[in-house]
Amino acid sequence: MASPAAIPDAPPRSRWDGVRMSLGDFEALPEEKPYLEYFGGRVVQKAVPKRPHGKGQLRFGRRLEDFAERYGGDAWTEPTIYFDFLREPGYLVPDVAYWAPGKPQGDDDRSLPPTLAVEIRSKDQALSVLFAKCRLMRANGVDVCWLIDPVAQNAYVFEGDHDGEPVG
Repeated sequence: MASPAAIPDAPPRSRWDGVRMSLGDFEALPEEKPYLEYFGGRVVQKAVPKRPHGKGQLRFGRRLEDFAERYGGDAWTEPTIYFDFLREPGYLVPDVAYWAPGKPQGDDDRSLPPTLAVEIRSKDQALSVLFAKCRLMRANGVDVCWLIDPVAQNAYVFEGDHDGEPVG
């Protein structure tokens, strides 16, 4: 059995987190986990997922994959989505996403906005930041966004006239 000293600490924040750079410079960065997002000309690293986050991601991913197999479309976890924001293009990484049949997905290098994006809150994430992210995705091509808060056991929907209304 490995000694406690041999078990690595939680991953440090990326040295790119918070750094302003061009889209081209961002696209040239190596992949990191937790994943990096890019909007407003700045790099933002996603939160380090904990158990409730990971379990929620697995549950939603499994259900959306089953749905896609039955009804068509495609689903996967943590896709890097390219958005053509009004001022500057960028990338966001929802926790889970689903593309309905016929909705353009992009290619292996640049995924396009999905039909459904699911964000799962980690306990150290501000709900206001995730609300803003869902609104940003909705304003830029995502048809529906769900925000799941396993900590408070709430879910919020962003669709049509519903702007973060709690479900249930």
